[in-house]
Amino acid sequence: MSGEFSNLYRFTAEGLQLFNRVMTGQVAESALNLSSPKYVIPFEGTSKLIISDFATAKEMAQAICASLGSESPQALAGDIELWSWLTFALIDCLFPVVEGHRKIKELHRWYPAAPNDWQKAQRHLVRMPTLLYYAFGDDAEHLICGKPSVGPEIREQLTAQQDMFSANFMQASRILYFDEKKSAVKYGASSKGAGTPRRLGKVRQQLDVTWDMTDLSPERILELLPQEFDRFKLEESLS
Repeated sequence: MSGEFSNLYRFTAEGLQLFNRVMTGQVAESALNLSSPKYVIPFEGTSKLIISDFATAKEMAQAICASLGSESPQALAGDIELWSWLTFALIDCLFPVVEGHRKIKELHRWYPAAPNDWQKAQRHLVRMPTLLYYAFGDDAEHLICGKPSVGPEIREQLTAQQDMFSANFMQASRILYFDEKKSAVKYGASSKGAGTPRRLGKVRQQLDVTWDMTDLSPERILELLPQEFDRFKLEESLS
């Protein structure tokens, strides 16, 4: 799907059921008509949503936040009907057709898990980028600088714990892993070795035993990290 919607919508119960059947390949996409009141209801108070070929998840999130206006994405995190509608409206961005076939990825990429499910909720390709951009803006760029269709390893690792959703931690991890010149994640940050986001999550938990992590500046967090993170700090100092 692409184009323009006068406002955002939510699926009705019947629309949500049909959405699930479409995404699991039981019926054709054409069966779900996004203009039918049988399947969707307008989200009053939202504004126009223009869907384009978004280059990044950040651009997609910006468009959604603009359409939401004064509505808080965080307050709407449990609105399954809204996020599912957005997923289907953005299906060409999230699951593009390649060689005549649309490959729908695993369930939690397209169906929003409960917001408090920290192992699955962060995988949603629409909701999580939108929540991150709304809460942290450019400080979350290292997590939303990739294509909308990709749920990167770094995003999963750095949103897997509730305590990671703090401005100072986001700023520290952005300093570590975001290449400002390339507007992309630094080389090696997507691997599983020393100093990577996977390790940062574990080290953060260890530091939390001794320190009140919410009270530390981003710079102090970086100072407390063990030597294995120096290679990413060094890249920052040389950039």
